[in-house]
Amino acid sequence: TEGLNNKIKVIKRQAYGFRSFENFRRKILLAA
Repeated sequence: TEGLNNKIKVIKRQAYGFRSFENFRRKILLAA
């Protein structure tokens, strides 16, 4: 279960980073 928990953590981190990237891109598009 330890490996599974680590996988979930990585997936959550990637999903969070992707959301941040989408918001970042949207801000750039709005500013342009």
